[in-house]
Amino acid sequence: MSPDPKKTHRVLFVEDAFDQALLVKAFLGSASDFDVTHSQDGDQAVNLLASEDWDLLITDLNLPGKDGFEVIRIAREKRANLPIMVTTGYTAAEFQEQAFRAGANDLLTKPLAKEEFLEHVAALLGGGTTQAVSTTILAIGGLVGDVPMGCGGTLMQAAAEGTTVVVLPLSRDELDPSDSALPAAKKVSELMGLRLVIDKAALSDTRRRMAVMEKAISDLKPSIMYVPAMDDDHPARMEAFRVAQAASPSVETILGYQTATTGLDFKPTHFVEIGRQMALKMEALATFGAVGSGRMDLTPAMAQAYARYWGRYRRFMEVEAFEVIKGKI
Repeated sequence: MSPDPKKTHRVLFVEDAFDQALLVKAFLGSASDFDVTHSQDGDQAVNLLASEDWDLLITDLNLPGKDGFEVIRIAREKRANLPIMVTTGYTAAEFQEQAFRAGANDLLTKPLAKEEFLEHVAALLGGGTTQAVSTTILAIGGLVGDVPMGCGGTLMQAAAEGTTVVVLPLSRDELDPSDSALPAAKKVSELMGLRLVIDKAALSDTRRRMAVMEKAISDLKPSIMYVPAMDDDHPARMEAFRVAQAASPSVETILGYQTATTGLDFKPTHFVEIGRQMALKMEALATFGAVGSGRMDLTPAMAQAYARYWGRYRRFMEVEAFEVIKGKI
């Protein structure tokens, strides 16, 4: 499926094996909206990256001259948001992980299948969706910061596509009675393109929380809601889950996200690739540390650890993981 029939996408394709080059060029040629430039070695590819603009880089890893890992690193340094796909015969996990650490967004193992290959290309160029269509998404946090940590990358994707995303934390952190993290939370939401709603009275009043939840659902009419996972033993997150469940019979889809206190019974079945949002997510989360927050569960390193841990379910890409509590994805 073509990612955008109105645009011709410029693709730099780096592959030294002639038969593989012909195969991939045939795949892309069948879609009719790709202008493909083929390079047979890493040195030439790096020169082309420096001299021209590209919509997509597709590269092998085993190349003459600079290898594919170096090509990826240089491409990522020159353009942070360039979609990068790896096609490789390497099947060992360490090679795949090294490719993602270098900056790749996606990886397919040879031999390549046409339909799968074109689907992944379309997703990288914006023709695939990772988020169900919704006019408004409501994301509930047990504590301030839970939402950007647990599902910030996914919500950034939705916001970039024009969806209104509202973040509603419900409880005060017992370790932060003066609410010093609130200004940082506002900055984080601004960086991510999300709308933060805070009712200070609800942060310490259970009855008020229910009223705020019911009003948010009534006013926003979200079709998707994110909540802390079912198996979470932190009191504030348990209550957020309970309140959200009680107030949301009209919400079509509810997804549970992971926090630092999520238990071993968290078994996600829905994974969203967030490689292109990861750098901004980590930058935003660093805001909490910059204001002196003691929340170790909101550090950029923790976010990256989660993303890579669950990435084993998606070709070692960086992902956010969700359990489907209600509805279908």
